[in-house]
Amino acid sequence: MSKLMRRLSLSQRLSIPVMSVIILVFLCFQFITYQNYLSIEQQNLLTRTRILASGVGMNLTAAVLFNDPVVGNEVLSAFKADPLVAWVRLEHPDHRVFARYENPALTFVPPSTEQQHQIASQGHHFGDDLLYLIVPVTLDNEPIAHMHIAVSLQTLKEVRRTHFQISFALLLVIFAISAYVVNRIQTWVTQPITQLNHAMTRIIKNENPAPLQPHTYDELGELVKCFNSMQVKLNERNAKIRATLRQLGDEKAFADDIIETVQHALIVVDAQQRITLANEACAGVLEHKPDNLLGMQIKAAIRPEAPDIFQSQVQAVLKGEHQLDQTVVIGANSGGETRYYQLTSRPLHKRQQTLFAIENVTKRQLAQRQQKMAAKVFDSSQDAIMLLNSAGKVQMVNPAFTQYLGYDAREVIGRHFHRFIDVATFGRMEQLIMRELAQTGHWQGEINQRCKDGSYIPLLVRINNIKDSHDLQTVLIASDLRSMKEMKRLEHLATHDPLTNLANRSKLCEEIDHLLMAQQQSQQLFAVLFIDLDDFKQINDNYGHNAGDLVLKIIAERLNRTVRRSDLVARLAGDEFVTVIYPVGQQADVVLTSQRLLRRIREPIQLEKEAQVDMGASIGCYYVHPEQGLTVEDILRRADKAMYGAKLSGKGQIIEFNTYHPGPRSV
Repeated sequence: MSKLMRRLSLSQRLSIPVMSVIILVFLCFQFITYQNYLSIEQQNLLTRTRILASGVGMNLTAAVLFNDPVVGNEVLSAFKADPLVAWVRLEHPDHRVFARYENPALTFVPPSTEQQHQIASQGHHFGDDLLYLIVPVTLDNEPIAHMHIAVSLQTLKEVRRTHFQISFALLLVIFAISAYVVNRIQTWVTQPITQLNHAMTRIIKNENPAPLQPHTYDELGELVKCFNSMQVKLNERNAKIRATLRQLGDEKAFADDIIETVQHALIVVDAQQRITLANEACAGVLEHKPDNLLGMQIKAAIRPEAPDIFQSQVQAVLKGEHQLDQTVVIGANSGGETRYYQLTSRPLHKRQQTLFAIENVTKRQLAQRQQKMAAKVFDSSQDAIMLLNSAGKVQMVNPAFTQYLGYDAREVIGRHFHRFIDVATFGRMEQLIMRELAQTGHWQGEINQRCKDGSYIPLLVRINNIKDSHDLQTVLIASDLRSMKEMKRLEHLATHDPLTNLANRSKLCEEIDHLLMAQQQSQQLFAVLFIDLDDFKQINDNYGHNAGDLVLKIIAERLNRTVRRSDLVARLAGDEFVTVIYPVGQQADVVLTSQRLLRRIREPIQLEKEAQVDMGASIGCYYVHPEQGLTVEDILRRADKAMYGAKLSGKGQIIEFNTYHPGPRSV
């Protein structure tokens, strides 16, 4: 191949590479374009199918939950919207077929065993004619079924065919353009150079070369004259040049050895702020190869955060007005990531340029910022923080610690933490805490901590072990629970009856409101029981109000123990109570609950001075159905009316305001 190329003429050696490179570049570009376009089309087809399948899957949830294949097939028919979907099969997690869809206009080819493995591992696979994929049908992010989908690749094949046709047409155009370019090269370049080459060959073969006579007066004629003059002067200068180059080579090798051993990036910048020299360390510091830096503006190499300010600083340095000494500049690398550079500059007077030594101090700057930020977080934290070493001695405390416990930092640091805790309380928990720290490295719990003045405050304490290469340290973070406990107490007082500790009217209305809103989704009915004690006034008249309060407390406790945890017992006022039964499975459950409540109320109550009273009650029941659209006051009023009906019927009765009937259930 090499001998063949040497035998070719200059015209052929110019023409063949030019046409080859143009055609090769075109083919590579077309191949890359085709691969990218095909990949995009495949991804679009896969995304479109998954979006369609996800929408269908949301509608399939109800059919799968209620095991309704008919509805499942109807929902799967939505894939008709995409004519490329050839086949869909909906399976349970145990691979039982639940529903299917087939497009009669397309042919379905089952995947091979190897393709099935790829589908299972990747979730999809592009075959020769079909795209196979699996889309889960989920409920609360848990798969309840899987759709196996096959999609036709007809559109991708049509795209491939169209791309090949366009590429072939463009190739013909490239051939024509290349032929024209080669013709122009031969006319403008090859023929004049060939003539000059023949003339130079005659001169070289002549032992006593005579000056070449120019036959033209254009640039080639001038080139011949220059060639003759050059031959004369070159012989004179060759000896001087060889000696000078030998000396310069030695000096340059010595300078290069020194420069390359320096770990800082060294660049030389001229008056136009262009880089004229760069050492190998620039590749690590500036993340640019030294050859790429040559001719580049120093601002482009560093990419400063404030380019105008940096350019003015560099301009002042180049003018000799001042120099940089370990000045930190915020810049960025080629990827846009922030970098901190430390610059030092020195003038090169002979070259009238400036040398810059640059060090990448990003890690150092970030570490310093993190340390400052951690110190600010430590000092401004509203939680008390104490750092202990492996010997249990206090190393650091924050201002919140001194505020909570009253100890000054100088009283604490360097001393064992046992001196600042309640040993009686901590001693009972120490073994548990140490065991948790040994197993998991952290512990959390509540502790009543003694302050410096002897008072106690409730704290939520979180203890964590921190391991580093030098020592094992322990961090204690404590939050003041006084305000939190007070808020919980006030909230409880606002929503509960102070005598019986049952929910009050406000809490009852709030809970029924929540049930009414939830009922719109669940479609489950609930029952409201209005309970009024019979002849309670006689207790107050005969035994006094203290005895009446005691009876109310006992009745409230009995009601609370009789119903389920999901039910609610509230005291409206005086001897009126309300019980909310939710959910209601059937009418018999409410009746049995009401009867149990009456039996518990009728149990004898022992008062002081060996007095014993028997109580009774009347109950009015109202069933709240989802389609009624009632307010809380409407519900309580109807339950109250049913209770008065029970009173009029002879007391101790259970009267239902409305009839029970199960409402529609939504899926």
